[in-house]
Amino acid sequence: MKLTSKWLLWFVLVTVYASVIGGLFYYNLFKFVFDKKLQNEMVEMVRFRAPSLVQWLASRPKGAATFREAEIMKGLQRNDNRIRSLVYLNYDGSIRWHENTKFLGMSYADYNASVGFDSNAAVQAIRDGLPRAILTSSGEYYDMAIPLLAKGNAVAGVVNVTVSRENAQKLIQSSMVRYACGAFIMILLIGGVLYLFLLLKIIRPLGALKDSVEAVSLNNLTLSFPSRKDEIGGVAQAVSGLLVKIREDIKSMENVEIMTLEKEQRWWKTILAVTVPKGSRALVIDENNNILYTNFELKVPGKEKVHLLDIFDGRQQEIIQVVGEALENPTKVLRGTVVNKNVKCLVKAVQLPDDAGKNRIVLVLEPEK
Repeated sequence: MKLTSKWLLWFVLVTVYASVIGGLFYYNLFKFVFDKKLQNEMVEMVRFRAPSLVQWLASRPKGAATFREAEIMKGLQRNDNRIRSLVYLNYDGSIRWHENTKFLGMSYADYNASVGFDSNAAVQAIRDGLPRAILTSSGEYYDMAIPLLAKGNAVAGVVNVTVSRENAQKLIQSSMVRYACGAFIMILLIGGVLYLFLLLKIIRPLGALKDSVEAVSLNNLTLSFPSRKDEIGGVAQAVSGLLVKIREDIKSMENVEIMTLEKEQRWWKTILAVTVPKGSRALVIDENNNILYTNFELKVPGKEKVHLLDIFDGRQQEIIQVVGEALENPTKVLRGTVVNKNVKCLVKAVQLPDDAGKNRIVLVLEPEK
């Protein structure tokens, strides 16, 4: 898998993970903010009318609501479409006002048994003297109980309202859509910038380094790559250093090979001077049929290495046959005849043992008497 594909995969995984975590965080944040806003609006709406309500509750702590109280309760329910139902309670929990007059004056227990409150928020509000809000109907509504406090923070009554969360949910959904759009745009911007950085600073330089390395050969052990001060430049410098070491090693090997060849030629000079009769010509041939050493002067213009066929052309098949048989029969002396410069010669060829890892054939041409 290429670097761009890996980067794209990791970027997508990281952004999806971050988006999901961020989405959960912002969803709960929006839910808290908008639900709190809804609850505060309900509390403020009741507290705005609390002084008048507390006054009437003090003058008539039990029983049904006065005409003015009933008008206020009807106005609250009529003017706010978020309120699904409203129940006005006395401090002891009895029904002070209900849109259905048959419940007026009914105790909390009887009303809860016959109709039923959505939650026990009213009980908590009377007990603690604080507003209470409890989610009901699978989170679609809040059952809120807002206490009306008299002097000394005594609970004089409670307004119990069931409030729809529809508007709050719409606000949460619209906020989440905006979050998703913003996150998507941000991901595109960040991803585009990171991709350009990756392309310009990593992918293209790596491609140029790859081309430079592929252009290196034994004939040109030099890396053509511009100097850089980053990690890619460090890799290029390391490759250049490696090529310098390779050039030095090759040069050392060539020097060793030249020295070995010169030493071997001196060795052959001594051996052939002792073993080859005077007037005979001797040639030492390597595994590639190149002339390694002769006991006579041999020069072929324009060639550094002289091949056996440079001396004996293709018409002299017998000597080629003798050399071929010598290759197939190591250490065995093979004989034949050849005409060299109008002189008929006896040819002897033997392949020496290759214990040193080098195949050498000694070819001796003796003029026939």
